[in-house]
Amino acid sequence: MKLLLTGASGFIGHNVLLRAPRDWEIVAVYHRTPGLEQFVKAQGLDHVRVEQCDLLDAVAVRALAGRIGRPDAMLYLAANGDPAASAERPRWDLDSNTAAFVTTLEECPSDHVVYVSSGAVYDGLTGAVTPATPVSPLLPYAISKLASEQYLRFFAERRQSIGSYVNARFFGAYGPYEAPRKITTKWLSAIRDGQREFVIRGNGQNLIDFMYVDDAVDGFLALTRAAGTRATVDFASGTPVSVNEIVQAMARVCGVEVSMRHEGTVAEYIEFRSADTTMRDTVGCVPRVSFEDGLQQLRTFLSGDQSDVRRG
Repeated sequence: MKLLLTGASGFIGHNVLLRAPRDWEIVAVYHRTPGLEQFVKAQGLDHVRVEQCDLLDAVAVRALAGRIGRPDAMLYLAANGDPAASAERPRWDLDSNTAAFVTTLEECPSDHVVYVSSGAVYDGLTGAVTPATPVSPLLPYAISKLASEQYLRFFAERRQSIGSYVNARFFGAYGPYEAPRKITTKWLSAIRDGQREFVIRGNGQNLIDFMYVDDAVDGFLALTRAAGTRATVDFASGTPVSVNEIVQAMARVCGVEVSMRHEGTVAEYIEFRSADTTMRDTVGCVPRVSFEDGLQQLRTFLSGDQSDVRRG
């Protein structure tokens, strides 16, 4: 398997490199974030070839394609990593999420493409949702993700430059190498540093559906093997938790008492949950790491003791 991995310097990208089979030939593409070459070397990932490329630059992407040849599969992770910022910078978000993806599909097509979309496409909905649910998001991040899904269908079904594809509407993950601003790392670090009161925006009942990163990566790797498929699927844990429950679980894992103070409102109040079982039924992907076990793994990683963190 020759895999083209974009967004390789990000949270999910790091974990894909650690868990992917060592007999795969992986081309790991990054743009600006430094340190990927050092990470690959330090982890002994001799099967990984690191390439720097601006995916908005058609000439650069074409040159990349010339150097690496046509991949068997592409796992497309490159994206704006801050959905909330898209409301203030919609053009930047569109470039980051959609224009760069279209450029990559035009200049460096693969036999099979797994596009990591987002559960954010269900923005504004409540209750159970599936890929068959009509959507009309207003958040720019969700709009650009939905547009990218449609462009992938175009390249496969109209232009036929791609053999097969999966649009994976990903609801999120947590774990080692995530950004410090992410709620799990931010709050576990705060507890470690002595914080015992947490200010929660709104009533804390808004839902977050995420899984431990190992389960997420195993699902994405399974999808890269699913050549011949043309589908849009939800990729969610199926067991969303409230913000209040997240704080309480962290306190239990750390063995401390914490208090919560609620104030104001939250801009993104999620009340939908996926009812799609395709990942389970088709590729046998069922998250296995419980939320509290995952938090313990992340806590161990953040402590600097990585010897006990499961890494593939």
